Amino acid sequence: MTTLRASKQGLTKIKQAREKKGWPVADRNWLEAASLCLGVNWEKTGYLAEGISEGTWSRFLAGKRSINASAFQAYSAVLGLNWEEVVNGIQGQDWGDAPDLPSFYGRAEELAKLKQWIVKDKCRLVAILGMGGIGKTALAVRSAEDIQNEFKYLIWRSLRASPPVEEVLADLIRFFSNDKKTALTDNTDKMVKQLIDYLRQHRCLVVLDEMEAILSSGKLAGHYREGYQDYSKLLREVGEVKHNSCFVLTSWENPKIMASLAEKTKFVQYLKLTGLKDIDAQEILTEKGLSDRETWGTLNQLYGGNPLSLKIVSITIKDFFNGSVAKFLEAGTIVIGDISEVLDRQFDRLTDLEKQIVRQLATNVTPKSLPQLAEILSPPGAKSELIEALESLERRSLIEKITGGSEVMFTLQPVVMKYIQKVSKISSLHL
Repeated sequence: MTTLRASKQGLTKIKQAREKKGWPVADRNWLEAASLCLGVNWEKTGYLAEGISEGTWSRFLAGKRSINASAFQAYSAVLGLNWEEVVNGIQGQDWGDAPDLPSFYGRAEELAKLKQWIVKDKCRLVAILGMGGIGKTALAVRSAEDIQNEFKYLIWRSLRASPPVEEVLADLIRFFSNDKKTALTDNTDKMVKQLIDYLRQHRCLVVLDEMEAILSSGKLAGHYREGYQDYSKLLREVGEVKHNSCFVLTSWENPKIMASLAEKTKFVQYLKLTGLKDIDAQEILTEKGLSDRETWGTLNQLYGGNPLSLKIVSITIKDFFNGSVAKFLEAGTIVIGDISEVLDRQFDRLTDLEKQIVRQLATNVTPKSLPQLAEILSPPGAKSELIEALESLERRSLIEKITGGSEVMFTLQPVVMKYIQKVSKISSLHL
């Protein structure tokens, strides 16, 4: 499907034409008039033309995302503009099911780092990592929107449904060939090489979101599920072979191939996303209408700066504590509803040894060193296995390391600690 978006100069013309028309941005007339341009009369049919919606209208006005070409042309016609005079010359965008961002909080440093890696350093493979709800997908969307003009092609694909690598490769090849009838082989190695040829010909940005869906549960972090090992071939070629493009991945945990590639070449990087700073978390809490601003820093630290957790708990604070953060903190119950569901999914992936470690860290509360953990784990395991499990938990962003003293200490975020204490009591995870 051909998609279009406005250029920077085109956005100025669109704004001027809209203001001249005099209709408010949210006026239904925009949609009905655009639908009529495409031959569908709302008053007679009761529905709008395909591609005409509040979402496409808002994206047309913002100019950050491309939209269906027919919708773009219809909106331009309603404004009395020649669509060819407002369109961005950069084509070849497919945002797939990338979410729209109604709001975005902080992350200025992270955005700058990604731009440095992708645009200036010409990295070929970049991963954004972190626990559920920390904002990986949102950061990937904002980053892609900010740097899209640097690329001739941009494509976003979610791996949530765990597609085989051959399906993803075929999809990418068809996209970069502009849907021409391209001969596709069923040989993964040949398909990867065919894709690399396109990545060399043009500067392309590929985002693969939710990569944890193809990684294994019950094993140390970063191992592929059975039948998905060929994704490693794709990442290796993208990271090692010289080309002009960039793959961006988001994942709860780092695929093992990423660490070894990052050691070999400067063109592979990964960003471990941590929680929001207090000042950025304040934007969420202000938006949610909470009170007791002096306690907001405590609330943010309690939830590790996790944006999703803060949004979820804000609803509970409004519904049961009349918006008072202070009263909520006094109550002492911090793991609730959807937050538990998010953590359930991550903790289901742990090995037995990883589950023992997090239970001990949650039960004993105070940070523990490697020798201390080796003493209290039952049955005592080899220290090498313990180190592997701790490294895996760190790759999953579920433990925190405290350095600076005579020994490295390990602990959990407060909300993770409370969660483990809760599920240990009811044995829902058989910890």
